[in-house]
Amino acid sequence: MDIKKILSLLSLLFGIAIIITAFILFRGALSDNILILNMVVSVIVFGLFFIDIIVPWVDFNDKSHSKVGSLGLRWFMTWFYAIAAIVAMISANVVYDLSFSTQLIVHLILFFFLSLGMIGVLYSSSGVKQVFEQETKNRSGVDEMKNAMHKLKDAMNELSNLPVGFIKRINRLDENMRFISPSNNKGVIESERLFIKTVGEITFAIMDFSSNKERIESNLKKLESISQTRKNSYSN
Repeated sequence: MDIKKILSLLSLLFGIAIIITAFILFRGALSDNILILNMVVSVIVFGLFFIDIIVPWVDFNDKSHSKVGSLGLRWFMTWFYAIAAIVAMISANVVYDLSFSTQLIVHLILFFFLSLGMIGVLYSSSGVKQVFEQETKNRSGVDEMKNAMHKLKDAMNELSNLPVGFIKRINRLDENMRFISPSNNKGVIESERLFIKTVGEITFAIMDFSSNKERIESNLKKLESISQTRKNSYSN
């Protein structure tokens, strides 16, 4: 634990100590059970606002930023509970002088709604993360296709006797990669794999272009067909 977290934890404990001391010193005619109930509720309210300092809600190392999407709901529930709990304590002890059992039920109901809200926050974060993971999965195939094309062009740059027509067709295919979007269609994965495999075969074959001319031409036509089909494939 670094020095910042240690200081934050000490501040949290010091704040809790102040809350407890204040309740004890200014308890007035409060019974012990109501006093303890009010102290527990106050500590919970204080902790909800303070906990982000010790355990930050947003993890900047999380590329999905899943918790950012639920941050608004989390703070809404925090403020809703805090205001409702404080109003309930003041009303129950200053305005109406309610019994301990009544106050306990009120605070349990408020805490129940806080729990439901936090469960909703967790589900919201999970949903954002699942969407990010699916998008990453959909994009990985396109990234692999681009990497395969980069390797092919690197191999072409090392050769000086390649036909101009072949170079133009490869450059056109590489240019078309800009218009290919990630897709979650089931048939897309197989076409992406076939594209990558075909590019690999062409990359190997151009090392002896004259001997592999027919094979290269066949694979190049296949590659152009796959590229056109894949360019027209979108997510459902």
